[in-house]
Amino acid sequence: MVWLAFVIASMVLLSACVGPIPTSVAVLAPTETVTVTPVTLQPTFPPSTETATSAPEAATLEPTVESTLEITSTPTITATRIPVTPPPASFPTLAVANLPLVTVSSCAQIWAAGYYKLTNDIKTPETDCFYIQSNNVVFDCDHHTIEGNNFQGYAFFVRKFGFPFQQTPTNIEIKNCRVLHHRTGIFVGGGNNIYVHNNDLSDNLDDTNKQRFGVFLGQAEGGGLRFDTVSGGRAEYNTANNGAIGIDVRDSDHVILRDNTASNNSAWGINLIHSSYSEISSNTVRDNIRYCAWGNGTVGRGCDAGGIILQDGSSHNVVKGNTVAGDNGNGIFIKAHFTRCDDDNLIQNNKIQNAVYNGIELGFCKKNRAIGNEITGSMDGILFGFDAYTEIRGNIISNMTNHGISSWNTHNATVDGNQITNSREAIYFYWDRWDAKQFSFLPPSPDNYASRDNVISNNVLRGNTVAGVHLSNSIQNRVLNNAFAGNGRNIWLEGNVQGDVILVVPPTLTPAPTLSPSPTLTPGAATPTPPPLLTATPGRLITPDPYHPRNRR
Repeated sequence: MVWLAFVIASMVLLSACVGPIPTSVAVLAPTETVTVTPVTLQPTFPPSTETATSAPEAATLEPTVESTLEITSTPTITATRIPVTPPPASFPTLAVANLPLVTVSSCAQIWAAGYYKLTNDIKTPETDCFYIQSNNVVFDCDHHTIEGNNFQGYAFFVRKFGFPFQQTPTNIEIKNCRVLHHRTGIFVGGGNNIYVHNNDLSDNLDDTNKQRFGVFLGQAEGGGLRFDTVSGGRAEYNTANNGAIGIDVRDSDHVILRDNTASNNSAWGINLIHSSYSEISSNTVRDNIRYCAWGNGTVGRGCDAGGIILQDGSSHNVVKGNTVAGDNGNGIFIKAHFTRCDDDNLIQNNKIQNAVYNGIELGFCKKNRAIGNEITGSMDGILFGFDAYTEIRGNIISNMTNHGISSWNTHNATVDGNQITNSREAIYFYWDRWDAKQFSFLPPSPDNYASRDNVISNNVLRGNTVAGVHLSNSIQNRVLNNAFAGNGRNIWLEGNVQGDVILVVPPTLTPAPTLSPSPTLTPGAATPTPPPLLTATPGRLITPDPYHPRNRR
């Protein structure tokens, strides 16, 4: 009797855990067997983890002989894009052959393997429409529409199953669906080997008002597709427009987002949170932006919205070959404000046009690389601050209203082989104060986050109205073999520039076209007795909102 009571209690508890059953549930009975061609999910990476051969994190700053050489003429040089090929990786295979065919005409819970095919357009009666709680499921909407109820719930909710929710759905495919008016179109709340493709997931929840006014980001919820705790997944040929987030990946790994369109979202086109060893490639993201009240009370657009963002511990990812165009707040953004760092990411061969603020922005982390990107028409082409061992190589940057490359309080960065034209300043490295309250997440620094020990080499800097290279309170840098033409001035030094070594290319020399991935930083020729540890010299004070580009020089 005790045993029987336990079984009955377990069944009651299980029925309570699985969630509400929709008011109208189809009888899912197999009608025939369908042979499904297995799909191999084959990425081109994960990226390699490279170790920069550089000075140690807290190296004593040793000044070297400072010299500035000017030239009267410059050879014509073209920056070369650098191919980076990460090593191949193993990836799970979607093997779901010989599945029974089940036709579906209304919302339902799916508990068994099968090839499920939607036969008509449907409306979600309450919150969620289809629950998938099984392995080896293919759901084909056959181009039918699933319309939500007042932006609540999910059209598809893939979730763990069994007692007590210990089994993770594996081998799930969702395709050919038109989903709108839900909180999130497709929500995968745990899964392995997930394949979502050829869906239109537009017009789901947007957390701003009709004027696109919302909160400063922070976080956002709602939109087209969300992968949450997914290991091994692929989303491709989906459209996710007009929501808060187009495609949202959280706490996941080995995910590929490829050939999707995510535009006119109010937060981000594509968002990675605490997700690693993943690839974002060949996507198109446009016009992802919102208005908000900035920290100083000014209402404006941007608000940390953007085309593609990696945040809160998203490391070892590749972002390559994407088109990031139109009115994005930032183009590609690696963000770590009050969150875990995003390290060792590669941003390569993307085309970024007309971002409101920065084509690429990196902050507070290390060993991130921006290589071979084409950036035009923003405020700053590439902006990074409080970073270490950052590599900026082979980018073509033009028509910036402020800087081609701007670096604040950064050490051991390499800026090599870039072509920067028609901007206010081509390259700007500086140290400056920061708001201790807004930057309270920064750990103590023995040198006060000095701008130091950076290498600026083999760049072509042409037609920049104020300066080619500007160093302000930036020390122990090596500015080597750059080519200048038609700049307001070629080199501008101000404040504390102790130990900077500057060598300008003579007219007969050409910057080296071959760029090594991780150059060894070599000290200057002179090696005097080292002084006590230097700290950065105070410059201007940034107020009141250091995140806003209007407060950056």
